[in-house]
Amino acid sequence: MNILVIGKGNVAFSLVPALEKAGHKVNNVSSRMEISVPEDTDITIICTADSGIKPVAEGLKTQSIVVHTSGSTDLEILKKRFTNCGVIYPIQTFSKNKTVDFENVPLLIEASDNETFLKIEKLAESLSKDVRQMTSEQRKFLHLAAVFACNFTNHFIAVSKVLTEANGVDFNLLKPLIAETFSKAQTFDPVLSQTGPAQRNDERILNLHLNLLENEPMLKKIYSFVSENIMDFKTKYTDGIPRKTEKN
Repeated sequence: MNILVIGKGNVAFSLVPALEKAGHKVNNVSSRMEISVPEDTDITIICTADSGIKPVAEGLKTQSIVVHTSGSTDLEILKKRFTNCGVIYPIQTFSKNKTVDFENVPLLIEASDNETFLKIEKLAESLSKDVRQMTSEQRKFLHLAAVFACNFTNHFIAVSKVLTEANGVDFNLLKPLIAETFSKAQTFDPVLSQTGPAQRNDERILNLHLNLLENEPMLKKIYSFVSENIMDFKTKYTDGIPRKTEKN
């Protein structure tokens, strides 16, 4: 296929070489320039930040299929402009310091109609061995879950790095623990695998940690809130299934 990728950000950094590896002819342009879509383009991929999708779409004139790669942007934003459109959402974290192998990245797809869906599916299957159909509403909740699983988790690891280094402790000592945590999360139900002072309601350790964060009010607030949420999870969930709330 002839593919036009609009955007030079983190996702495009890995997507463009993946498309080329799959045998597609790729033209990659910046979203900050006047975009001219070649007539032989089969699919135009808007690969920008969420805030850039609408303005880019509004400036496009093309007969090609137009898709975006966002987790939280509804397909309707493209349907207002294009007859044939869709979504290819890669559920992965991307950065320019590491190229991601798309073969193992789940690609979640949606389309304006069945014929367009089949073409988008063909493209997605040339990139990944895990391609699934998903609605815009489902995709939004998956993206929300991804923020908790990836972005928030990485932030907490960054906090742990700052805390250790600020107090003369080698952050590398935590790396086996981090590796085991992620390994266990993929092997067992994370709802049932929770450990730590909040899970066992160890008030002495919880108070000790809060005292150590006395000079970090924001981190102290986060520690307290997350600990309370862990304890709340313990009471609300059994075997990974929410309990039915009994009426008084």
